[in-house]
Amino acid sequence: MVLNEQYQLRKIQSGDITSFEKLFHRFYSGLFGYAQSLVGKGEIAEEIVQDVFYNVWKNRESLKITKSWQSYLYRAVYNNSMMFLRKSRREFPFEFGITPEHEMETADPSQLMQYNELSELVSRTLEALPERTREIFRLNRQEGLKYTEIADRLSISVKTVEANMGKALKALRNSMEKYEHQ
Repeated sequence: MVLNEQYQLRKIQSGDITSFEKLFHRFYSGLFGYAQSLVGKGEIAEEIVQDVFYNVWKNRESLKITKSWQSYLYRAVYNNSMMFLRKSRREFPFEFGITPEHEMETADPSQLMQYNELSELVSRTLEALPERTREIFRLNRQEGLKYTEIADRLSISVKTVEANMGKALKALRNSMEKYEHQ
């Protein structure tokens, strides 16, 4: 963690709302785009990101960040997105559809531009993956299949599915981190 991030963390831990707001404004749009690429729904992505920031503020006094704000926040958004997806597939298996185009119709131009950039980034990242990894990712994220169902369909082990999903998600995380640093 760089020195100015350590300073910002200490200020937030002491209750400095201005430092917290700076953190929020610095990372919100990138985190929102990342969450939306994971869950596919703008309003859900917004809730996920807001929940992450709420928890940062609520737990600020005991917050332990060792690497950077960026890695901490992106990991938190990823974890919350995965929890949402698991819960959604259990509770609403027929309602879970990805319709970002509909939700972007009412977005302002800067949000639309950022969404398009992120969509292109996700597409390029997925295209660069090996074909099997890309297929496993598509079956899980777009068709909503469980790892066991993917393993059965492709005649591979569940461990192979897990490993390939891990590769795909790591590639997406790395691409998003590079995007944030631009």
